[in-house]
Amino acid sequence: MIIRRSAAALAVAAALHAPAFAADAQPEVVVTASRFGDAESKAPVSLTRISRDDIERSGGASLPEVLGMAAGLDVRPMSGALGIDTVVDLRGFGEAAGSNTLVLLDGQRLNPVDMSGIDWSAIPLQNVSRVEVMRGTGGVLFGDRSVGGVINIITDKSGEPRASAGLTLGSYGYHRVDVAASGSADATYFNVFANYADVNGWRRNTQGDQRALSGRVGRVLGDEREVFIDLSAYGDANGLPGSIKRADYEADASRARSLTDHQKREGYRVSPGLRYAITDTLLLEGEFTYNSSRQNAVYGGTPYVANRDTTAFTPRLQWRHGLAGLASTTVGGLDVFHGSVNNVAMDQSSSQLSRAFYLQNTTSLRPDLHLTVGGRRQIVRQHAEDRVNAIDGEATHARNAFEAGLAWDVTSRTRLFTRWGQVFRFAATDELFGYDPLTYMPVFTGGNVRPQHGHNLELGARYKTADLMLQGTLYRLSLTDEIGYNPITYANENFDRTRRQGVELEARWRALRTLELNAGLTAQNARFVEGPYNGNAITLVPHLKYRAGAVFDAGSAGRYGATWNFVGKRHFGGDFDNSKELLDSHGILDLHVDWKLRDVTLQLRLANATNQKYAPYALYSSFAGDYYFYPAEGRTLFAALRYNFR
Repeated sequence: MIIRRSAAALAVAAALHAPAFAADAQPEVVVTASRFGDAESKAPVSLTRISRDDIERSGGASLPEVLGMAAGLDVRPMSGALGIDTVVDLRGFGEAAGSNTLVLLDGQRLNPVDMSGIDWSAIPLQNVSRVEVMRGTGGVLFGDRSVGGVINIITDKSGEPRASAGLTLGSYGYHRVDVAASGSADATYFNVFANYADVNGWRRNTQGDQRALSGRVGRVLGDEREVFIDLSAYGDANGLPGSIKRADYEADASRARSLTDHQKREGYRVSPGLRYAITDTLLLEGEFTYNSSRQNAVYGGTPYVANRDTTAFTPRLQWRHGLAGLASTTVGGLDVFHGSVNNVAMDQSSSQLSRAFYLQNTTSLRPDLHLTVGGRRQIVRQHAEDRVNAIDGEATHARNAFEAGLAWDVTSRTRLFTRWGQVFRFAATDELFGYDPLTYMPVFTGGNVRPQHGHNLELGARYKTADLMLQGTLYRLSLTDEIGYNPITYANENFDRTRRQGVELEARWRALRTLELNAGLTAQNARFVEGPYNGNAITLVPHLKYRAGAVFDAGSAGRYGATWNFVGKRHFGGDFDNSKELLDSHGILDLHVDWKLRDVTLQLRLANATNQKYAPYALYSSFAGDYYFYPAEGRTLFAALRYNFR
């Protein structure tokens, strides 16, 4: 079928609202779509770009709160304002969200090889330059765990001379102090960021603290040539109140199931790298990253000590050339990743060695029509050992991923795109262990748990002017052998086929010079499509989620903002047969205002202004025959003061 520029095409573009998030005066640089910084990306992807200005205007106290600005991303804090144990979910994975959403820091994986979650404390909010949220397949460029999408947190690397200090006070004994500084001397530049926060907690046993020190030192060797080293040290500690039964939740949601469980983590990260233009058309980038963390915890009175070490080597090339006389860009690289977990208290250990090669090419068939194709081969070798129970198992798995996409610039403001791609994930090291349903003894399941795989199809459009941005995507994600925990068999196993489909819409409109409106909506359906649960919904996935906000800039009189976030009803975790009641929907209103006087900024933020009682995460236990809730905080007030040094 021949596609023509027509009123119908423009109508489709307008109907499928959605943008990359910030309307910056400078060209938007996008990294996640190609793993290189592209000022004018031609990739056929659904991507939200949360700028530094967006972060500051949001009033968010933690990075997970900021991520909630992106449509389709469900943010679930388990306990406390620090966001230490927050889970993020792209495209409806519910209980398995942490294993299907890939989180990167400057392109380097933060997801550990086990299911312990992201160390959000390693990323001071003041260090974040922008966040790119790429929904849908990241199978070719990123591989394992990018099934729902990729969140790339990009830190400040400017070296621009500046310094600032901030103090935040809030409800329930919240304190945060942070400092930032950057500068340069001749060809050498640096930046450093430090952050400390603590809180007494809204619920019992939700006290916590987090601390981080991070920075970069780099030296410019010439045009598009530099070497650098990123360094960070971080830690956090918090109480683990656990879930509470329905009766306790209804009587007093601030209660805790445990008053003694707690955890403490400390770690550091070292990442030297380079960017080197070999020729005018050939660019080399690469990093060697080492991350080490130590965790001490008590769960149910049982001590838990885990040492985690990961090493990654990620060289890549970008080649700008002419394929058959057509402007083309080819990206290729290697991802070598090794991670190990040593559970000292349980005398268990596990490791994973992953090796991958990928190649992606984008060719402009016409100046306004861009074709992207690519492929990836990834091989993973996993080992698990339980010395107490004489378990010693090893398994090797491999998966390929291919993708193809087409982006059509209907006008300078309007882009239509379509994309098909394969996705996969391998079992996390925790999922290599299971329990015999008869003896309840631990067993090795790694050889039986097959890699999860499937394909994703998207259709989308984007419209952008200086004052208006609209973007929308229709998608269908079909999976075979989805990996999850079955509470009936007490084992991690492959489920029957599942399917996720829906629409994601985003919009931002500068209605007046002083007024900006923004909105995002996700309508999704995540279900089993085969087996005994055929037709049943995936648990903890809402059918509807939307956000609406406004920012009024009154100049010297202040900047005022309001955001409403709504999450619809969903099935409790563990309710595979969908026979139990639904977890209530909730709507949260956040208000914030800031005033600037020369170098001083004062910001007030009222979170959950209506004091809505809700639980972002809850489950049903068939063993106990009861519902268990992880309550969220009620109304909280934050006041922040920041000084920018001249």
